Amino acid sequence: MLRLFLLTTGTLVLASACQVPLSGSVEPGLDPLGRVQPAASASPQAEEALRAARAAHAAAPSEETAIWVGRRLGYLGRYREAVDWYGGALATWPESYRLLRHRGHRWITLRRFDRAEADLEAAWELARTQPDRDEPDGAPNAFGVPRSSDHGNILYHWALALYLQGRFDAAAEVWQQAVDRARNQDSEVSSRYWLAHAHRAAGRHDEARRVLAAVRPDWVLLENHTYHRLCLVMSGREDSAGLVRGDDESGVQEATVAYGLAAWRLHQGGDTQRARAALAYVAERGDWAAFGTIAASADLARLGYGTQEAGAER
Repeated sequence: MLRLFLLTTGTLVLASACQVPLSGSVEPGLDPLGRVQPAASASPQAEEALRAARAAHAAAPSEETAIWVGRRLGYLGRYREAVDWYGGALATWPESYRLLRHRGHRWITLRRFDRAEADLEAAWELARTQPDRDEPDGAPNAFGVPRSSDHGNILYHWALALYLQGRFDAAAEVWQQAVDRARNQDSEVSSRYWLAHAHRAAGRHDEARRVLAAVRPDWVLLENHTYHRLCLVMSGREDSAGLVRGDDESGVQEATVAYGLAAWRLHQGGDTQRARAALAYVAERGDWAAFGTIAASADLARLGYGTQEAGAER
């Protein structure tokens, strides 16, 4: 578990996180901190789901069945295989903005933000004139109701690819489109959360406050509760201590919370040493595929910092 502690002043402290300068340039697409992707999952249930997806595609090949083979590969942590699979499927369905959307997501996971941007921008050019549709969930929420859509997911991931490259103005423009087109409050809150970070990173603090002010405590959410609470914390309407709960948080949620708080403090200006230490800890120890972990690593690279393991207490 990420050992995150909050002082009464709101200062972030992470046990034994160190910073060291990065030496030389960072090759695009490689983890700037040199962190190696963990071994792929071997979940029997996930393996069986992949076999079923392959069988369905073999029996009746379609864009939809091809997407599910790629998604199942991704759920197993086989991201490079997923990217290659989507590439093969795009040779058959070259106008599929849905295949491009999913490949773009996995390029982000693999830290190839330039390739993600290319895929997702191309996906939007193909999708923008088409009707928007709900996107089926790989891990449905407790209500079994999809909360994201083709258009929303393309815009959201495209903006993220821009943000991770430090192109905050462009990212904000795309996330604003995602906010404007949001079909429900789950989709809106996730885009508003990242939009606020993009504005803050670009120095537009008043715009960030405006974006967050629209998020109400009584919004009806089925899944994006962590983003909702982070928005309330960042706008000063909820105590950050309530976000750090412990073992009931998944690795992805932990990384989301830790990055959100660290980046928000970093962009406040002033003494950022502890915020950078927090980013370093998230980048080293967060769930490898979590957007919070990826963003922390990208932020540190832009700041000219890396990290090294330092035997943090557990």
